[in-house]
Amino acid sequence: MCYNKFMRVKPVEFKQIYDDMLTQFPPEELKPYERFCEISGKNYKAYEFGEDEPVGYAIIFEAEDYILVDYLAVYKKFHSLGYGKKFLTALSQIFPNKKGVLFEVEKPDKTKINTLRRIKFYESNGAQKININYFYPASEKPLPMDLYCIGECDTDEVKKFIKYLFRSIHNDCACLEKISDLMGL
Repeated sequence: MCYNKFMRVKPVEFKQIYDDMLTQFPPEELKPYERFCEISGKNYKAYEFGEDEPVGYAIIFEAEDYILVDYLAVYKKFHSLGYGKKFLTALSQIFPNKKGVLFEVEKPDKTKINTLRRIKFYESNGAQKININYFYPASEKPLPMDLYCIGECDTDEVKKFIKYLFRSIHNDCACLEKISDLMGL
């Protein structure tokens, strides 16, 4: 399915999306609003998607061979209507020349049902967990996560992409060097 609306969100319009992110993502996974505004640009963009009206959003980091869907959410009033699946299906049309699409996913936690739902969602849409010891550069303490991929997921190429990604959008993180060492970048 190709959306009739997949529009880049201008930085001045991003506040509405960020307000929704505060309700849908764990605080330790969110960058400060000001940081989003600083890094928004050529490779890091926010998009809204939908049909007749925006039903969700994605914040994407794009490089030559891969993209990372840094954040993906459907607005609450549209939950469980299949829009997330439609968006993932449309990614190959939106970014036709990419080898793979990457997603950061929280480690499974039976006490937090949403972690299990997210993993099931990505796996049911063709994503595979990559065998990389992955950490999200959150504040001062690295946050262990899993990295999933749809498409070609060569571990060495993905590591090069992650190294580029971290230096591009997480260069403000005090723990970046520690994470690079932990991940073997």
